[in-house]
Amino acid sequence: MKVQKAVLKETGHIAIGVLLADVLMCAVFAIVHKFDYTVVLGALLGTAIAVANFFLLGVTLQKAVGMKEYASKYVRQSYSLRMFFCFAGVAVSVFAPCFHPIAAIIPLLMPQLVIYAMRALGLYKPDKPKETRSMDYCGRRYRRSLYIPEDSWKSRPALRDKT
Repeated sequence: MKVQKAVLKETGHIAIGVLLADVLMCAVFAIVHKFDYTVVLGALLGTAIAVANFFLLGVTLQKAVGMKEYASKYVRQSYSLRMFFCFAGVAVSVFAPCFHPIAAIIPLLMPQLVIYAMRALGLYKPDKPKETRSMDYCGRRYRRSLYIPEDSWKSRPALRDKT
């Protein structure tokens, strides 16, 4: 299975955003005089886990869309494995002395904040649904994005009398 360009593009956006948040986090650690090499290593570990988690989410959803059966079971199973992967990374950061645990946990929370920030700054614009016209089961035209029949006002006496 080939990974779609959209998954790679959005994973790149998340990676850049989380790295920027890591720089900010390291600056905060430096301001409170708690900065050392373990903070940088913890931030890199957390960033790697967060970006890998987001990428695996995209790949999972891409594959699930193509499935006809067992798609929801596949997505749930993938979620469980991704959360185990995140937990294992946090456990490594807690028990290995070369990683700062807080610096490793904070990047795991960043992808959601990066998405919110991208939307707030106007950097992320979801595709608008195309308004297409189609026929319903009675042969009436309707707008697919709104699901409102165009001639539905003709069947309502109150609306018909006003025209």
